[in-house]
Amino acid sequence: MHTGQVFAIIMAGGGGTRLWPASRRRRPKQFLPLLPGGETLLGATVARLATIAPPSRVLIVTARGQVDEVHRTAPSIPRENVVVEPQARNTAACIGLGAVEAMRRDPDAILAVLPSDQHILHADRLAAALDEAVAVARRGLVVTIGIRPDRPETGYGYIEVGAALDGANSARTVARFVEKPDRPTAERYLAAGTYLWNSGIFFFSARRVLAAIATHLPKLGQILDAIAADPSRAEALYPEAPSTSIDYGVMEKLAAGEVAVVPGDLGWNDVGAWSAVPDLGAPDAQGNVALGGGDAVTVDARGNLVYAAPGRVVTALGVDDLCIVATDDAVLVLPRSRAQDVREIVRALEQQKRDSYL
Repeated sequence: MHTGQVFAIIMAGGGGTRLWPASRRRRPKQFLPLLPGGETLLGATVARLATIAPPSRVLIVTARGQVDEVHRTAPSIPRENVVVEPQARNTAACIGLGAVEAMRRDPDAILAVLPSDQHILHADRLAAALDEAVAVARRGLVVTIGIRPDRPETGYGYIEVGAALDGANSARTVARFVEKPDRPTAERYLAAGTYLWNSGIFFFSARRVLAAIATHLPKLGQILDAIAADPSRAEALYPEAPSTSIDYGVMEKLAAGEVAVVPGDLGWNDVGAWSAVPDLGAPDAQGNVALGGGDAVTVDARGNLVYAAPGRVVTALGVDDLCIVATDDAVLVLPRSRAQDVREIVRALEQQKRDSYL
């Protein structure tokens, strides 16, 4: 049984290109006032961790260019708890870097790892899931939270669940992790009732995850060992780390019986595209949702998302099912059904070298 303190690692270095133009390289979606009352996704993530880890044990891993935004958005987190990635190297390296820092403070640390850009509606259900996941992780297992699907989603990875875990409340063994499916496969997963969405929320002891990285991603393991021995070497060594996700690099390679999942109906939203943002706000009688801090006026319009930055007035007349996004220097209009394609706009701007808009 692992008896160390619980540390939370929040991964906050992502770019969030699918929420352009509000989300930019220096201020991606986790720092935006997307939630009612102007709350940010990162701020809400920190708040919901209070049941398992105080601010002194919350580590935020982010990019160098986003450190100021982290301090602004999460002022309760001590400055020494902001861990800077010298270069973005995907989630396996990010988690490994956070684990090294947690072990420096407590060699027996238990880690709860969460993305910074998800929204969870039912905080009480999450608190119960966090408690159970931590308890299972103390048994030496790798644990994740799985979301019960309500539609055949093709944008998420899935977890096939196995048998109930002995001595646990709702936790089950993981039969396998599966990549994002095509539509027919997603429909089959939904009908089977034995698949969950992969939330990207993980729990394990710091020793356990670093050992798994050393086994399955040996180059990354060597780099993390060197950084643990001498943190000043991170600047030179970390950019050489392989860029791979924790799912692909580690989770999918663990043996049966090493991984458990806690199922949850959490009102989970990964806020991966503008089409998901309306779920964060309250719709009007015509189903329009206004966010962003500016003013929105709709007439004879239904089912639209209107995101107006502070100081902007956005009006919509006679249109349905659009995403309309207005910032200080850019406007985006697209059908909600094309929300996953916003990255094509970002790619076009990159090709045209219009970096000031990125």
